[in-house]
Amino acid sequence: MDEFLDNRPSFFKIIFEGHTTESMRIPPKFVKHLPIELPDQAILKGPSGEKWHVKLCKTEDGIYLKDGWQQFFRDHSLGDNEWLLFRYNGDLCFNVHIFGKNGCERVDASSTKANHETASSSGKRPRGRPRKTPHGFVPLHESNPCKVILGQQCNSIETNRSKICKVADSFTSDFPYFKCCISKSSVVEFLQTVPTIFARNHLPQRNTKIILRNSEDKSWEMNYINNGRNHKFSGGWRDFARDNKLKVGDICIFELVAENEMRVHIFPVG
Repeated sequence: MDEFLDNRPSFFKIIFEGHTTESMRIPPKFVKHLPIELPDQAILKGPSGEKWHVKLCKTEDGIYLKDGWQQFFRDHSLGDNEWLLFRYNGDLCFNVHIFGKNGCERVDASSTKANHETASSSGKRPRGRPRKTPHGFVPLHESNPCKVILGQQCNSIETNRSKICKVADSFTSDFPYFKCCISKSSVVEFLQTVPTIFARNHLPQRNTKIILRNSEDKSWEMNYINNGRNHKFSGGWRDFARDNKLKVGDICIFELVAENEMRVHIFPVG
């Protein structure tokens, strides 16, 4: 809570569905906090602790985040009515806190940054091979839907969801994994997004087949789509979602237990 009560300048942005990924305008009233001689770049520090360098562009309409913003947008799978809190640290560096449309903050484990740096420093990325991490891998989705934000608790399906959150948050594994809340697109369009950072670090960098198993060890084969920007489960996901009676708001943990094979732990909302 303390970090949300500090006196650092900040502003909010709502990323609506269909929001442009090309640029983002900094609110005009916030510009007074920026240097008069504006540098070429700003730094966005995401929930995982990683940094994105974004070009600043000054026009007659205001100051915009441009080149580099698209990558930040994609890496955090934005575009589903998220709230972004930009907390200004000075020197054109912002801490960006991301809140899902359920009003709850996305939380990322420190292992996210460590895994990404390891892959970058070696110049290689694992190709669908599980890599052990002490605390697993928590994704860029609502991995802690019951966190208190700005003095208010989440207010959707609160009683039942809070119990589910506690159980899901207690999950640990020596295998890489990510958590996500099932969205409308997962059970209507039957497309399940895989967080970009997790996909880059742990899954094949090409289209392939991946096996999902539930807690009863039943398996489903699906198409894993990797077009370089987006990473999704498509063909086969429809059957998995229907057979496991997934609903919007359910929490799923996808655990990579073998090459191209994941075990899915499902925490239904009710």
